[in-house]
Amino acid sequence: MTGKYTTDLLPQLPKLPLPELDETLKRLSEWAAPLLGEAERDKFADQIKQFQQSDAQELQALLLRNWTETNASWLAPIWRHGYLTDRQPIQSTSNFGLTISPDRLPDLNQIDMAAKLLQNFADQYLAYAKEEVPVETSKTGQAVDMSYYQNFFRTQRQPHSGSDRLQRTRATVTNVEATVIYHQTFYQVRLIDHAGRVSTLHSLTEAFKEIMANAVTDSFFVGAYTGLPRDNAAKLRLHLASDSDNHVNLDRISNSLLVVTLADQETPISLKETLLGPNERVFDKTIQVVIDTSGGLGIAFEHSDIDGVPALNLLKTVVANLSQPADAWDAKGKPHYQQLKWRLDNYTREALAEAQHQNTETARSIQFASNPMTIFGKSDLKALGISPDAFFHTALALAEYKTTGAWRSIYEPVSMRAFYQGRTENARSINVGKRDFAEAFAAGSRDAAVKQLFDHAVTEHTDRVHLAQKGFGVERHLLGLKYMMQQNGGEAAFPDAAEFFNSGFLKQLETDFFSTTGVPYDLIDTFSFAPTSNDGYGIYYGILDDRILLTVSAWDTNPFGAEELLTVIRESLKEVYGWLKAM
Repeated sequence: MTGKYTTDLLPQLPKLPLPELDETLKRLSEWAAPLLGEAERDKFADQIKQFQQSDAQELQALLLRNWTETNASWLAPIWRHGYLTDRQPIQSTSNFGLTISPDRLPDLNQIDMAAKLLQNFADQYLAYAKEEVPVETSKTGQAVDMSYYQNFFRTQRQPHSGSDRLQRTRATVTNVEATVIYHQTFYQVRLIDHAGRVSTLHSLTEAFKEIMANAVTDSFFVGAYTGLPRDNAAKLRLHLASDSDNHVNLDRISNSLLVVTLADQETPISLKETLLGPNERVFDKTIQVVIDTSGGLGIAFEHSDIDGVPALNLLKTVVANLSQPADAWDAKGKPHYQQLKWRLDNYTREALAEAQHQNTETARSIQFASNPMTIFGKSDLKALGISPDAFFHTALALAEYKTTGAWRSIYEPVSMRAFYQGRTENARSINVGKRDFAEAFAAGSRDAAVKQLFDHAVTEHTDRVHLAQKGFGVERHLLGLKYMMQQNGGEAAFPDAAEFFNSGFLKQLETDFFSTTGVPYDLIDTFSFAPTSNDGYGIYYGILDDRILLTVSAWDTNPFGAEELLTVIRESLKEVYGWLKAM
């Protein structure tokens, strides 16, 4: 994987712009307005003005120099740094997971599913490594960024004290392994041989049969350390690697294409098990696949250097090819695999047992609820002349107001793949139009004036999303300014900036009560991630032609459970849609 998806795209893709400081601060005041009272808005305006007239100018100049000195994205390394310095368990902060809809899968048993799936991932890896995959384009035919596809394969976010490191193995086309976990035991299975040939189905299925027949399994699961808080994970990994044999094993796992867990369970793999385990997972490997005994699939992704849309594009191809018939070559081949042997001292055994306990507690702390809305979908909304995404977020604002009686910030990611190394901007869904509409609608108003409020909310939403798509959102710019402060003397050198970035009003905007994502792929059965604030919720919505996929995640300590909030969201969607359709 060389220039085709990276440097060759530089001339074809615009460089992510650096917004003007005054414009960003003006938008900041507007975006925060519906979350604040009148006196709070006035005080926040004073804080913005003080920042604007002092440290902001120097920080903008530093960021502009940073922008000028790179022909890539000024934001990408800053964004990555934010992920890698987060010290919390990544399965409940960074990762996202999904289960595949059963009707999109062929009727294969666990072993055949695992073999075919690994073949397909290997084929995709080679297609990218050999630059055979066409460059993706937008609806208008414009090329979009593909630089992050290289980060899916043979990568791992390795824990280190203070800041993790992204381990990327060079994209060779020979001698590639997959890591397989069965009964807490690690195996390295040959996936691509010395001549660049993908292992046959017969070779892989025979390897899995022998693995599952192995009566000698590990008493302690070494991968448990990956679910710990990252500094603790770093300490335990470092101790493990102090043994030379363990060091080699850890390197082989890092260098492998991906991790596959053969789950010894008859019940279908759940979203919670996929994302949070707690057993038999390597949480910091970029791709972790879980296959249950009936051939059901769950896939978790480590999010630091990849995003949802490329992940689903990759999965769409892998899953579609599961139904392709085997060829004559696939009936041949010997199994090639090796069980990894670990040397564990008493300290390591105790630490792994404690890690497993902590991972179990992390998994218990989050609940999920899924239930698709099937009475309407994208086609119905478009028939009414309404943007499906704007409709959803306007109804979601109503659901928030019904639930809390107040206004808190909602995160909506917006793709910036039109730019080189473009990831996402945040459009902050709550706006004045949505607030006014939701309050009137919740009070029972259904007249023409409320319809005008709805139309204004939808227009304001669409305009904000378009700004974000062009690179002119608010929070990524503020993130860059804050990073410049941190890298150039910190709060002591920029006291006014420190006061601004620590503002409680700014934190109200930046704290996600609802963190949302909408990736509409019909291969998804369920999709989610952990809430991103202490009392918040994670909300996935996939607006398909005939239905809306919905999943909610919530902390067990939240005042409303995931199922309760999901019910309110569904009711709000149904109520607003029914009202619009009846007009």
